[in-house]
Parts: sequence; structure tokens; C-alpha cells
Amino acid sequence: MVNTFLKVLFSSPLIAIMILIVIANVKINYQPEIKFDDGRIVNNDLIKEMHGLKDAMNSNEDLKMQQLYPEGYMFLNVMYSLAWCNLLEEDKSGAFLKEGVAEIEKAWQKINDSPGREPFSEELSPPFGSFYKGWSTYLLGRKLRLGQITLESEEEVAQFKRQCEEISSAIQEKVYPVSYYGGAWPADVLVSVASLSLHDKLFEPKYAQIIHEWLEKVKSQFDVNGMIPHSVRPSDGRPMEKARGSSQALMLIFLRDIDQQLASDQFKLFKEKFIDTKFGLTGVREYSKGEFGMGDVDSGPVVFGFGGAATIVGMQTLYLYGEYELSVKIRNTIEALALPLFKGEDKKYFFGMLPIADAFIAWSHSRLSPDVSIEPSFTTFRLYSLLVFALLSVFFWILVVSKKSSQKSLHIPW
Repeated sequence: MVNTFLKVLFSSPLIAIMILIVIANVKINYQPEIKFDDGRIVNNDLIKEMHGLKDAMNSNEDLKMQQLYPEGYMFLNVMYSLAWCNLLEEDKSGAFLKEGVAEIEKAWQKINDSPGREPFSEELSPPFGSFYKGWSTYLLGRKLRLGQITLESEEEVAQFKRQCEEISSAIQEKVYPVSYYGGAWPADVLVSVASLSLHDKLFEPKYAQIIHEWLEKVKSQFDVNGMIPHSVRPSDGRPMEKARGSSQALMLIFLRDIDQQLASDQFKLFKEKFIDTKFGLTGVREYSKGEFGMGDVDSGPVVFGFGGAATIVGMQTLYLYGEYELSVKIRNTIEALALPLFKGEDKKYFFGMLPIADAFIAWSHSRLSPDVSIEPSFTTFRLYSLLVFALLSVFFWILVVSKKSSQKSLHIPW
């Protein structure tokens, strides 16, 4: 009896993997839960994701994320707010208007207060650096774009315009103003410039020429593959790291609103060098095809070359550039592998242990149409799953079942 218990205990990892394989193959057929409200289509799964995040924010998970990396507090609040902005812009008269506006306002107050600014230096140009200035300005602009819904104040309009001026001055001094002392990342600056573009859509245009001149400088400082680099030398903007999937997927979302032609050109290179398929699953590589690299704070985990952040954000990127089938493939892959957990009206991924991942997933989901009718094929993934399941079953039989059978056959009663 003891031996049998130990054998089953030692084989439990095999059992767990087999169960996960079955669950993944069921969930990979995912379709969002849709409900109809006065003729409007509502992605009920997205609402549950937002409620899961709301619960996390009320539990101060943003403060815990700050302990993991320097932008944790800021990023979680920004992604949460932008997901609400996308949701409300799709349905400004929906049932979630009051709740969404209140949540955006709470998150904005956190970002605009000392805890949001604390990790960043006011001495930089722009003040507090490109990461803080870019994301905070862009979120404020999106908040204002909701118009009368958010009852924007004159103070917020003035602040948005003032911050746009600070960004404008900074990008005229340097192509890529620093995010922190000694560090410059083009993705942060793309968000900053997207804020200027958003300004010209909301108010009297004034930044078109400055944006044009900045783009010309960007084009002169591509990496060896003709793409916007991941990181650059703070002194002169020359590439330090070649393009990477996490930053490319993010930048392309904002580049669409700055220069559609350049965005289209960069997306073609992105699709060629970073979109990949392994074991029948589609994802976004962190490092371009033919290159190897480890995961870091920017990429999240890198598994079989796929970057965690790159793939989650890439789901949105592909959708915005019209690659609906690839986007849905990634959406369903995430649903199959990211361990979604439903609790009442909340939905969280990775058992709710990483709210920043939930926020990025919700942000991407908020840009996907819930009624998309594409049903991608996962035949290759199922074949690989069947093969692995069969091999694990054989191991389990050898480890547990066959020995039990042989023991019975050798027992001779006298």
C-alpha cells in the first residue's frame, strides 16, 4: 500500500501535465461570452476581466507590482485605465459607463499624484522622463477624448497641453529623450509623440511639423534590420539593442496614430521577423528569427522563443493591422495556456497571481471585436498534444500500473 502511494505521488506531475493538456485542448476553442444589451454586443468576458482587475486595484496590487519592477505601479494603473477607455469609447451609453468613468478617475489620480511620480526624476527632460511623461499624457488625452462623459475640467485640459509642450520641447532636443538617467527606450517616446498626435485631434493642431521632423530623424536611426530599435544610446539616439518583439508590438499600436505609412512599413518587417509558429501555436518572438535571448523585465518570460509581453500585446497589434486570424489564434492560445480562473463575476489569468498580465490581456481584448467569427484551426497543436499525452500515458503505465499488475501475476497462493 505504501509503495503504491509513493508511486502515485511520484507520478503526480505526469497526471497534472496530462490534465493540463486536456484543459488546453478544450479551451483553445475559446469564444468570448457575448450578451446583447438593447441591441448592443457586450463582451461579457472582458467585463469580468475588468472586474477582476478592479478587485486587484482595490487590494492595492499596484503597490505590490511596484516591488517587482520600477514601472509596476504606473503601468498597472495605465493599462487598467486604457482598457476602460477602449471599452467606453466602443459603447459610450452602455451599462458600465458610470463604473468605467469612476475607475479611470481613480487610476488617474494615483498616476497624477506623488506615488505615481516617485520613481522618476523631475530633473529630466521632459520632467520625470519619457516613460512617465509619455504614458501619463497619453492617458490624460484619452480621458479627455471621452469628452462630456468624464466632465473634463479646465485644469486637466491645461495640464494636458502643458505636458504636450514639455514633450515637444524634449523631442526637438533629442530624438529619444531619456526615460531614466542613463537609459532611453524608443517605445516610451513613441507613446509621448502619440500624445502630441492626439492633441492635434482634440484641439487646434500645432504639432504636425514637429512630429514630421522627429519622424525623419527616427528613420535615419533604424537598426540593422530597418526597424526602430529596442533601446538607444541616451547621448545620440544610436541603437544599442536591435528591435525586440515586446517593444515592437507596443510601438506599432501607437505608430498607427502618428504616421500610417511608416507604421505599415514597420509592421511588414515585424510580421516577417517576429511572428512565428511552434507546435501548432502562433506567438510573437521576443528576439527576431534566427536570434536567441533570455527573458528580462521588459519581455517577461521567453518560452520557445516567444515573449510573454510580446505575444499578449501582439494580439492587439495584429488585430489593429488587419491580421484577424493571427490575432484570434493568439487570443485562443492565451486562453488555453494562461490558466484563466473564474470567481463569481471576476476573471483572472495565471490564477490571479500577476495582475499586470491581467491588465495587458484586458487592454488587448478591449480592442478586439467580441463578435469576430473566425475559428482558426489548431489541428497541428492537437496532434502534438495527442502524441505527448500518449507518451505520458505510457510512462504512467510503466511507473504505476504495470508493476501493480506484475505483482499480482507473480502471487501464487499455496
